[in-house]
Amino acid sequence: MDGDSPMSTTDPDLLFAKPPAHPHWIDSACFYLTVPELHLHGIIFYFFRPNLNMLTGGPVIWDRSGQTVLDCLHYNFSHNQPLPQPAQKFNFAAANSLCVTTLEPHTRYGLSYNSGGLELALQWQATSPLHAAPQRDANSFHAEQPGRMSGWLSIDGRRIDVDCASLRDLSYGVRDYASIHPGAYCWGSTGSSLFQTLSMGTRREQKILTGFLQQDGETASLTKGVRRIEEYGRYGARRVTIDAIDALGRELHVQGQLDDGLLFSGNTTHTVVWSLTRWDWDGTACWGDNQEFYPVPVFRRMARGEVAPADLASATRGS
Repeated sequence: MDGDSPMSTTDPDLLFAKPPAHPHWIDSACFYLTVPELHLHGIIFYFFRPNLNMLTGGPVIWDRSGQTVLDCLHYNFSHNQPLPQPAQKFNFAAANSLCVTTLEPHTRYGLSYNSGGLELALQWQATSPLHAAPQRDANSFHAEQPGRMSGWLSIDGRRIDVDCASLRDLSYGVRDYASIHPGAYCWGSTGSSLFQTLSMGTRREQKILTGFLQQDGETASLTKGVRRIEEYGRYGARRVTIDAIDALGRELHVQGQLDDGLLFSGNTTHTVVWSLTRWDWDGTACWGDNQEFYPVPVFRRMARGEVAPADLASATRGS
């Protein structure tokens, strides 16, 4: 496991053994898939909520034909599923038919699903070790791992092959989503190199709080950087630039062109504009992800046309 900060000795592939007795404690994971030539993007996102005896999540697939949970290609982010028994974080069968199987710990996973017109059979393979963000305490953890997703999915009988760069995102801790400020989570991969950033702020330029750069066989955390919105769309960024430096002194400069994205409200207290993104990384085109997130009251004002995304700083005062 790579990282530049102390990490919990808990195996991140396993559910946290004795979580604090807090209703907002979750143990989560997310796998990404893309089919760039179709502008198809998808997530297999879930979290265990042991103190509520619930599992939340499932697959979500979208392209340019639909931007909401009502008209995207497939949406089954199921909130009220019972905890599978028995279960581990990467070994379980959910009530909504999602099955996740560990084929090789920390390295290779199988994902299958068949419900509501979507069938998928995928395998995720790590391409480098897990990288952990700095921990606030022993009861919180967040890490990403570069990898590759392969296999196929079928939407209403239309089979689509999948073979793409991907990311495995996993975490545990208390998640009070109502307290999250506006910001963005971004990543992109050329296949041999990958970057990831988390930035927050309400202005065009956001400070990068955490992230990492994996390049030339070495992975290091970002030590400073900014994400700038170069052009706005209806619900936030349309074009962005990221400039950052990692702990090895290497510079990251990428420019991203965002699809309109899915308006994801699965976390209920904040809305995510979840976009397939084409990145220009030192002249190399690659694909990845941009998640623009907002507190629900702020996003509602944008959706109603009461405030423009460029005026977000004034719209969030007092929110």
